[in-house]
Amino acid sequence: MEVNSIQTGQQFNNASQQQQARQVDAQTQSPVVKEADVASSAALQAYKQQSQPKSESVVDTVQIKSSSVAKNLDTVRSIEQMHGRLNELIKGVRQTNEDLNKAVETVAQMQGSLTSIVKNYPPYPIDSMERRDLLMSYMSLRKEIENLMVPAPPQPVYEKVKSMWEAMFAQNGQMQASAVPALETGASDKKVQLASEGLDNLSEQLGGLSDKITQTLINS
Repeated sequence: MEVNSIQTGQQFNNASQQQQARQVDAQTQSPVVKEADVASSAALQAYKQQSQPKSESVVDTVQIKSSSVAKNLDTVRSIEQMHGRLNELIKGVRQTNEDLNKAVETVAQMQGSLTSIVKNYPPYPIDSMERRDLLMSYMSLRKEIENLMVPAPPQPVYEKVKSMWEAMFAQNGQMQASAVPALETGASDKKVQLASEGLDNLSEQLGGLSDKITQTLINS
C-alpha cells in the first residue's frame, strides 16, 4: 500500500512537472508561433491581392491584342479590295490601249498606201493599175478599221477622256466614219493628199487619247 502511494505521488509530480514544462514552452514559443501565423496570413493576403490584378491584366492584354488583330484584318481587307478595284481598272485600260494600238497600226498601213501614191515620181496616172491597187488597199483597210471595236476605258478614267473619246468613237466602240477619210479608186491627187494629212491627224489623236487614258490611270 505504501509503495503504491509513493508511485502514485511520483506520477502526479511527474505529470505536474510535464504540465508546467509545457506551459513554460507555450509561453516561450507563443510569440514565435504567433509571429509565424501573422507572417503566413500576411503572405496569403498579398498573394491573393497580387493574383487578382494579374488575372485582370492578362484579360485586358488579350482583349487589346484581339482588338489590334481585328483592326489589322480590316486594314488588310480594305487593301485587298482596293487592289481588286485597281486590278480591274488596269485590266480595262490595258484592253482599251491594245485595241487603240490596232487602230494606230491600221492607220499606219493606210498611210503607207497613200504615201506610195503621193511620193511617186513621176505621179501615177489616174487610170494606172498600181494607183488603183493602192487605193483599193486603202479602202479595204478603212473598212477594217471601221469594224474594229475599241472598248471604252472603265470609270472613272472614261470621264476624264470623254470628249476626246466621243470625237473618234461611237457609243458601241466603233470608229466614227467621219474620223477616217474616205477615198474612191478614181480620187485625184489633191484628195489623196488631203486624206493622207487627215490620217496624220487621226494617228496623233489616237496616240493622244492613249496617253491621256494611261496618265489618268497612273494618277487615279
